[in-house]
Amino acid sequence: MRTVLRAKVPEERASEIVPLLFSQGIADPSARISGCKGFRLVPIFEDKRDDIARLGLLLEDGPAYSEASRPPMERICDILCNLDRSVVDALPDKWEIAGDVATIKMSSELFQFGEMIGKAYAEALGVSSVYADISGVSGEFRLPDMRLICGRGGSSVKTENGIRYCFDVSKVMFASGNLEERGRMETLHCSGETIVDMFAGIGYFTLPLAKYSGARRIFACEKNPESYGFLLKNIMLNDVSETVIPVLADNRDLLGHCFADRILMGYVQTTSEFLSKAIYMAKPGCIIHYHDTFPTGKQNECVRAVFEKACGTRGFDMICIREVKSFAPSVSHYVADVRIH
Repeated sequence: MRTVLRAKVPEERASEIVPLLFSQGIADPSARISGCKGFRLVPIFEDKRDDIARLGLLLEDGPAYSEASRPPMERICDILCNLDRSVVDALPDKWEIAGDVATIKMSSELFQFGEMIGKAYAEALGVSSVYADISGVSGEFRLPDMRLICGRGGSSVKTENGIRYCFDVSKVMFASGNLEERGRMETLHCSGETIVDMFAGIGYFTLPLAKYSGARRIFACEKNPESYGFLLKNIMLNDVSETVIPVLADNRDLLGHCFADRILMGYVQTTSEFLSKAIYMAKPGCIIHYHDTFPTGKQNECVRAVFEKACGTRGFDMICIREVKSFAPSVSHYVADVRIH
């Protein structure tokens, strides 16, 4: 590894000196800044020794770690080091990336620096647009509340386990926490089955099932026109149009009785309101993948109570219940696999 000259910048002067070194062409942007015992070690060009001396800084030789190898959060903090330390400390250290779009959760006090923060994250993460997630998702359609703080926005493509999802983060939700459950859909053996996805969205569960499970046909029902538009794009994008039949409708208006081999209910909080319709469409032996939120530790009794109420004279077997992700304090999102008699 090559070595470079590094200027020793005291931490308390870093917010003043580091931007100056870059703006005057003294710092070497191809090598990473590191830290050691109260100093920021800033790589500089060999012919800039005199400039460093005039600033009263010490020099030392050190390894020229690649700038690209630095953790993104470290690079973001360096880009924004001229902001007040309390602002830098409040920067979000997690993000979601979909194609060339990133989303971050920002506290309200950061919005006055929104454009600067957006550009820093875009540079460090290698994306063209950055959105601030203001308040999560809400309403029947689980609509996101986003503010564009860098770039032009628009739709992008997220590739996950070989599936391509096209969507606009400002218009539709993408639940990254459901990654394991989407992956599980790929491993199900559904050869020859007729499947109904009652809450298809942009194809979260429909697409992996259509591509990998061997299903004969999948009725993908979605009520939100925005999500439905992306569902149509994603069916074509993943070449599963021969398997998936998209339906723009309220799933309670779906036609057919006792025909489904498998039913997906990928919704939460009010899922039980739609269960009687699922039971109506289920043929004997049908497996329902039922998603909902329950108090942690009480999921078994809660799921059983919901199905006992909805099934009427039809029986059911609980195959398994698994936690998808934490939803709120002492509440989790679960999925129950239930076989209908």
